[in-house]
Amino acid sequence: MKNILIEGIQGSGKSTFVQRISKEYPSLCVCREGDYSPIDLAWCTWMSGKEYEAVLEKYDAIRDDIISNTVREEDHYIISYTKIITDIPGFHKDLEKYEIYNGRKSLQELKEIVFTRFQNYKEKGHLFECALFQNIMEELMLFQMLSDEEIIAFYRELLQVIDLENFVFIYFNSECLEENIRIIQKERCDDAGHAIWYELMLGYLKHSPYGKKHGCDNFCDLLAHLKHRQELELFIIKKFLGDNAIVLPAKKYDLKEVISMMQYVEKNNYAIRYLQESEYGLLDDFLYEAIFIPEGIAAPPKDIINAPELQVYVKDFGKQEGDMCLVAEVDDKIVGAVWVRIMDDYGHIEDGVPSFAISLYKEYRGRGIGTSLMKQMLAELKKKGYQKTSLAVQKENYAVRMYKKVGFKIMSENAEEYIMVCVL
Repeated sequence: MKNILIEGIQGSGKSTFVQRISKEYPSLCVCREGDYSPIDLAWCTWMSGKEYEAVLEKYDAIRDDIISNTVREEDHYIISYTKIITDIPGFHKDLEKYEIYNGRKSLQELKEIVFTRFQNYKEKGHLFECALFQNIMEELMLFQMLSDEEIIAFYRELLQVIDLENFVFIYFNSECLEENIRIIQKERCDDAGHAIWYELMLGYLKHSPYGKKHGCDNFCDLLAHLKHRQELELFIIKKFLGDNAIVLPAKKYDLKEVISMMQYVEKNNYAIRYLQESEYGLLDDFLYEAIFIPEGIAAPPKDIINAPELQVYVKDFGKQEGDMCLVAEVDDKIVGAVWVRIMDDYGHIEDGVPSFAISLYKEYRGRGIGTSLMKQMLAELKKKGYQKTSLAVQKENYAVRMYKKVGFKIMSENAEEYIMVCVL
């Protein structure tokens, strides 16, 4: 499975979504802020071997804990130090100075670290929280104090080194940002009622170079900064990420619909090609898979496809003028097919008009593969000079929506079926 990147302004529901989606996909390796991540360094050290040995010597009492929370990347050591529970005074504050954010690195140093780690990452199967925007964007805005144009240029270059085909990007858009911030301001309090999260966020802004320069010291200033950041992030998504991104309203989404959208983005994992003559026998399988079975009804026996009214779709395929079939292939396995034939079938409307048939194995449905197959077949038919094509579909079949999406319209109907036509 592709990697999933989750982003959004604080309070938009990212952590809750990560928890929910990780239950749906337990095989994903979850990287939250503070965890070791192959692409992000939030709340983690980035230190040389000499610095690492000095830390081990200084905190010898928890040496084993430090080592168990350390990952070495070539000449650098990454300690997930916030994962270490200790009452040693000053430990976490001491290790914080080895982070790459909060102005600790020059822009060029920061860029080299971030770009190199993203460029070197070629794996799949990770779920990342706040790895692309939140920490990098705050650094660029508040500590490097770049202009909007400079930030956009930074991300334009960064996204050119990332293998975007390996990622699904999900962003939570806080349309009611002030309301969301006030809610978490109340929720994230200590037992005494102190708004710890809000005080930390405001202090972070207030003491940053940007905050000092502009005198930021109240709720309105924090809200204005977060609004500006969200506008920048949404602009970058629209301009550079395109179909790799899914933008959702914060805290208002249907998980099943999101999963379906994620599966659609996975479409880059398959290839579409013509069915070869030696593979024509596979059409029997896809003909059976194409039979619509209403919920609660038992599947018919496989030999139902031998009925004359069904054999018209596949018998002697390739020998009639107009026979054409495209297939979708995943990891060298054919998982779906769309084929056309000029025939007197259920969807026949007039002589010379090819009828459509499409089928996918169940486990590959809902990923957008069928839509892509149909769009490509329609393009092929148009190139060959056909002016229209038709099909028949049962009214209860979920595929009706897909057919409408690619341009088919209902021409007529009976008690059970629609006859649909697409003008090319």
